[in-house]
Amino acid sequence: MENIIDQISQIDSFAFENKKRNEKILLKKKQEYEDIILSYKKEKIENAKIRAQTMTEEAEKFVLENEKKQEDKIKKISSELEVKYFKAEKKLTEEIFNKLFVLEG
Repeated sequence: MENIIDQISQIDSFAFENKKRNEKILLKKKQEYEDIILSYKKEKIENAKIRAQTMTEEAEKFVLENEKKQEDKIKKISSELEVKYFKAEKKLTEEIFNKLFVLEG
């Protein structure tokens, strides 16, 4: 009977050690997977930051290019208006002088 109790005790001891070893293996695997997930998460966040930065830079470049085009259009229109203004002013001045000289003569 004592022999059977010893065998049961050995089996129980073996099962307990086996359980402990399996728990350690599972914890190690769990930690490995958590590390992989964390690494993957960090990588994806970093990629997202890079993409966001690139998109921001592209948007800023687009805005600056549009601003430059608008400024060029405004300068062109201003120049054209200035030319038309001086032509109109010259014409009006000539008309006024012509009327003054006609009235005097």
